[in-house]
Amino acid sequence: MIEKRTSTTLLLVFVLVSASTLLSAGKDKSKDKDKDKDEPVTLHGAIEDSQCAFNVHSNARSHEWMITKGVEGATDDKSCTLHCVKNMGGNFVLVVKNDVYRLDDQVLSEKFAGLKVRATGTVDPKTHVLHVLKMEEDK
Repeated sequence: MIEKRTSTTLLLVFVLVSASTLLSAGKDKSKDKDKDKDEPVTLHGAIEDSQCAFNVHSNARSHEWMITKGVEGATDDKSCTLHCVKNMGGNFVLVVKNDVYRLDDQVLSEKFAGLKVRATGTVDPKTHVLHVLKMEEDK
């Protein structure tokens, strides 16, 4: 009977220590995530409109579809981006390969509509918003 209590007690201690270790490891990771959120990143991509980038009114996630369909006001990447933002309710976004980042600075982004850029800022992992610190054309 004493052996059974001892092994049960040891098992309980082991479970508590393991749970404590896992919980503290999880806390450290969440601190690291918050820390990474504030670290500036530099992304290379193109300033596009959310309508095309999220495939709202095209079926290819690109300006090509809009241009080839002859949509009035969409003759190239820049004009399509500006048309979709100003006339179709879109916002400027940064498209990096298959990722789309919403941009907090729409005024600065408009200057680079349809162009490839190098954007530096911090990314909010929950909202996928890039808080722009610096943006320049990426040739």
